[in-house]
Amino acid sequence: MDVMETIEKNRSGNMWSKPEKRALLMVNQSAGMGNAKDKIFELITELVKQGFEVVTFPVIPDRGITSEQVISEYRHRKFHIVACIGGDGTLNHVVNALMTVNDRKKAGVPVIYIPSGTTNDYAKTLGLSGDIQKLMQSVQAANVYGLDVGDFGGKFFNYVAAFGAFTNVSYETPQDQKNMLGYLAYLFNGIISAPSSLQTRYHIKVTHEGETEEGDYIFGAVSNATSVAGFKTPALAHASLSDGVFEVMLIKAPEDLQDVGEIFKAAMDGNYDNPYIHVFTAKEVHFDSSQDVSWTLDGEFGGMRKDVKVTVIPKAIKIYKEV
Repeated sequence: MDVMETIEKNRSGNMWSKPEKRALLMVNQSAGMGNAKDKIFELITELVKQGFEVVTFPVIPDRGITSEQVISEYRHRKFHIVACIGGDGTLNHVVNALMTVNDRKKAGVPVIYIPSGTTNDYAKTLGLSGDIQKLMQSVQAANVYGLDVGDFGGKFFNYVAAFGAFTNVSYETPQDQKNMLGYLAYLFNGIISAPSSLQTRYHIKVTHEGETEEGDYIFGAVSNATSVAGFKTPALAHASLSDGVFEVMLIKAPEDLQDVGEIFKAAMDGNYDNPYIHVFTAKEVHFDSSQDVSWTLDGEFGGMRKDVKVTVIPKAIKIYKEV
């Protein structure tokens, strides 16, 4: 008999038995203010109570320990749940890994997401506060929700693919600044990068739902969240995460840079009568440019692309929400 199966009866009088279910837990200790450690033991304890064997890995990219690598290596070992503690970027890596090992169609395994990042845009949209007890009630009741995922030319994102002004701030801000200042680090770096960021414009042809528009843009975002970069705008207020469409915002470059502030304020206020702002929904958007465009996916660097098609994959992931 397995040694673990011979453990004495616990205080409740029930015999502990070897778990029949498995959970994989990825922990990004460097995310946000480094609060992940406060959640690890509680989550493992609650999963074990519900009959899971928990395999845990820290995310250590410089040692090759990433969600992509771990999930790929363990793809033939059946996991019933994949959990992650970290920021929206951590979840992005988990979803990319799950989509990749499942032929880029569906993630397959349901996900538990415990947010501990800096802005947690996607977590806020999902109504996740990090309350493990509430999440475990959802796990026990098997209450999972299907959520859309964006296919960005073979890479995947949960809530935003964006280019242009300030979109580089999230991945260029040093982690030690994020840990010390939290979201203020983003604001400070956004202010510092403002002159060069606002002067950068991309000439892009955008095709969606049979329509084509072309121009010089200083910002563009394909999103599936109620806030982006910590900010809310009426365009996203009623965003559904499982309706099969994404919200798209494009902002054209004005001739006078002094007008940029007014344009962005109009976007935040929901004043879409502004001629420089175009907001619409789409299942698929094609961006075509003669120059390399720098993209961010869920706050992570998404690469340089001249040509990319962004497509919605309806209800591609299953995630637990707090009850």
